Parts: sequence; C-alpha cells; structure tokens
Amino acid sequence: MPPVITDIWNALLVHPLINLLVLAYDAVHDFGLAVVIVTVAIRLALYPLFRAQVMSSRKMQELAPALNDIKKKYANDRARVQQEQMKLYQERGINPAAGCLPMIVFFPVLFAMYAAFQQVGGLSGSHALTVQELRDHVLWPFIPPPSGLGDTDTIDLTAHWLPWVGNLAHPDHLFFNFIGPLPIISAILQLIASVQALPRNPPQTDDPTQRTMQSMTYYLPLITVVFFKDLASGVFIYYITTTIFQIVQQYFVMGWGQLPRWIPALNKIPTPADRAMHEREQAAIKEAEADMKLADGVGAQKRDATGGRRRGRRRKR
Repeated sequence: MPPVITDIWNALLVHPLINLLVLAYDAVHDFGLAVVIVTVAIRLALYPLFRAQVMSSRKMQELAPALNDIKKKYANDRARVQQEQMKLYQERGINPAAGCLPMIVFFPVLFAMYAAFQQVGGLSGSHALTVQELRDHVLWPFIPPPSGLGDTDTIDLTAHWLPWVGNLAHPDHLFFNFIGPLPIISAILQLIASVQALPRNPPQTDDPTQRTMQSMTYYLPLITVVFFKDLASGVFIYYITTTIFQIVQQYFVMGWGQLPRWIPALNKIPTPADRAMHEREQAAIKEAEADMKLADGVGAQKRDATGGRRRGRRRKR
C-alpha cells in the first residue's frame, strides 16, 4: 500500500481507534474490557445508521408477501414485475440499497481494529509501539498514555477474564493449536443474527437468487471461521460484542425471525415487533392488490377504447 494511503488510513481510522482503546484501557486496566467498551461506544455512536439498516430489512420483510404476489401475477413479464416492485418501494418509502450502508462502516472499522492490534501489539512480526512512540506519533495531545508504564514499555494486551488468551494481538488457537472458543462463538452468534434477520414466514419463491441468499445465511459463518480464525483475538472480541448488540437491536425491531424454527420455545415468547410487523405485512398486501387491480382496470379501458375506434372505422367503410 502506498505510504500516502497508509497515512490517510491511520489518520482517519486506526489512530483514532487506538486513542479510544488507550483511553478505555487507562480506566479499566484490561485491554479486553477496553475493546468491549470501545465497541459499545462505536455501536451507540452509529446507532441511527444501524437502526436504519434494521428498519429497512424489516420493511423489506413486510413487503415480501406483496412482492411475491406481484411475481406470480406477472410471471411472464419481467419488465412489469420490476415496474410494479419499484412502484411499491416508492409508495412505502423504501430504498432497497439502504440495508447495505452500515456494511460500508462495519468492515473498515473491523480492519482498523486489526491494524490497531498490529501496531500496538506487534502482530505478524511487526514492531510493537512503545509508550514513547504512542505519545509522539499516535496519541492526541489530550489523551494521556497509560499510567504506570515507562517510555520504553508496551501496553499489556491481556484480557484477564479470558485466561486461555495470553495476548489479544495473537490468534485464539486453544483447541489442537488450530482454533479457539472466540472464533467459534463469533460464528455461532453470526448464525443467530443472520437467522433472526430472516422473515418469520418467508414467501414461497422459485427465484434462484433468493434461494442462494438463504443458503448463504447458514454457510457464511462456517466460511468466516475457516478464513478468519487466525485473526487477532481482540478482533473477535470486537466482532462478538457488535453481533450481540445487533441481536438485541433486531429483537426489538424485527422479533425472533426464523429462530423459533430451530428453538421452538421462542414461539411462546412474544416480541415488541410481532404485532406491528403483522399489521404492516397485511397493509402492504392490500396496497399491492389495489395497485394491481387499478393497473388492470386502466389497461382494460385502453383496450376497449382501441377496440371501439377500430370498429368505428370498419363501419365507415
């Protein structure tokens, strides 16, 4: 990566993140807890953006039955299907791309967290920054370095409540020196959040794209474990914390989703979103049916008018 890009990357994300981590570490003297505190602070700061994502996903779920009706009615006219879908989106005030916006924030922060551990903890053989180097090149003037450390010391990256993890800059390979609890827990929580985000009563569809997306819900956590198990343990603490926050948020906005399919006991536990979602689904179906009837009526009138003109011309002959 060119030095200019690296400097911009550090200035915009990595160094501000290190400042927040150092500030939290100086308060709790546990880097694992510092990661949790900073993650919660980031989620709260970005709450409006993530709430917009969840609300967009919920509205798309509510429209799913109506969208399915449109696909069935105009099964042989793809252009008409797209036209009716866009019309329904506009009437309901939905932007289908809005659900992707938080990902633009989530992944840069995730990679910045990895870079922060790389710089502070000497990850991948790189030089671990000393307190003096942090003070001179990274920390803002109003952020004091951790107390009790000398200029040549480095920050202790231990999470004392995770005894099997000696250093959060190292990967978690507790089991067979291959994988540890943190990657496994993060994959399980990702699976829970993904299944929870699926509509509780999904419409029947033959769309291969939809079927592929539903399948990826179950495969993606496994892919995450296989390809990212060697990341720093601290990155998984960030990922686990932010996923728990997402699950709680989805509970209030979207309910249990498809989780009761795997945990039947959840069917007996109502959520704040159940009643509102059902009412909005029914409203979307009625609105779509009314629009289709209106469109069919206008089309019939045009056909009658065209037929009348043709018959009139024949009588003149």
